[in-house]
Amino acid sequence: MVRALVVGAGAIGRGFLPWALEGERIDFFDSSLKLVAEMKDNGGFHTFMSSKGNLESLFVRPEIVTGNMSDLTLTDYDVAFVAVGPRNVGSVPAELASLECPIFSLENDPETVNVLSNALGGKDVYFGVPDVITSSTASEENLKLDRLSLHTEDGVLYLEDSSAVPDALRGNLKKVEWVSPDQLRVEWDAKLYLHNTPHCVAAYLGFLAGNEYVHEGFEDEFIKDAVSGVIQEMLAALKFSTSHNHEFMDSYAEKELRRFANPLLFDPIFRVAREPLRKLQVDGRLTGALRLALITGVEPYNLMLGISAALDYTEEKDRDFELMKRVTSFGVSNFLKYHLDIDTNSIESKYIARNFNAASGFIKRGIQ
Repeated sequence: MVRALVVGAGAIGRGFLPWALEGERIDFFDSSLKLVAEMKDNGGFHTFMSSKGNLESLFVRPEIVTGNMSDLTLTDYDVAFVAVGPRNVGSVPAELASLECPIFSLENDPETVNVLSNALGGKDVYFGVPDVITSSTASEENLKLDRLSLHTEDGVLYLEDSSAVPDALRGNLKKVEWVSPDQLRVEWDAKLYLHNTPHCVAAYLGFLAGNEYVHEGFEDEFIKDAVSGVIQEMLAALKFSTSHNHEFMDSYAEKELRRFANPLLFDPIFRVAREPLRKLQVDGRLTGALRLALITGVEPYNLMLGISAALDYTEEKDRDFELMKRVTSFGVSNFLKYHLDIDTNSIESKYIARNFNAASGFIKRGIQ
């Protein structure tokens, strides 16, 4: 049996990893003492997996759940996963440097590998891509059963293979796909541009439509068509800019709308749309995708709708809310320059500034 440490008991850590590591021992560390106490009081938690139109249930009983590093014997673990959110990777406990096992960053950004490595004094860290949608909540029925319940897809966990990975670990984690760094790059490009980019576009448009969950937006033909258009724009841009297998990318893109519209996931817009500044950064899933489209000659009409919706995202509970309020007072070009460090003369800034008002007005007329 593999002994795994999961750092971060959020959506990926609590909702998805227990399925990918089913049958193995999983311990949890989380900085939220409230969540730790709830998990202990509850004796564990339920995670529900959407598979072939049904929900499967798994109750997870961790042996250790803690917010205190002194409760863990770090040399006992066979593998560790960090899923704390990209902005929090650099502040993980320094004690994790004592781990003697492979450490994988499961954040939505390959750069977090370097950030995490630096935070742990140069420790070797590897990248993982959880190709899955995992909600941060559950249906009302399942929350009544267990307030810690989460819903997830039947996804795939891709982990970077390395000579440093023990054969025993590779052999025991049978539900994990071990792939070369080159193949992992292909999986990451597909997830970033064909999944993450249209997923957050769906969330921002859904927010403007007054929806609570991502799947609700796909009852609106305007949102459905816009998200489908983003997928096709990104697919074309990837085909022009990479040597990735076109059949693989076509297959990946074809399933995305079904994933987003899955009513069993109860995927909150607040979760997917959170921290819009990170998504609008120059190398992020919106502005980075815009640059890719423009330099490959793909007209990013639908993507611009998503960027406009992101700039209009004013959820008061979001940690970026105070800055997002400044879009109107700063003007789009200045907002991009001073809050996202995007040069006013860049192709991204010029395109967004030129098309923002028209896109914003089109959304207002189009959303039912």
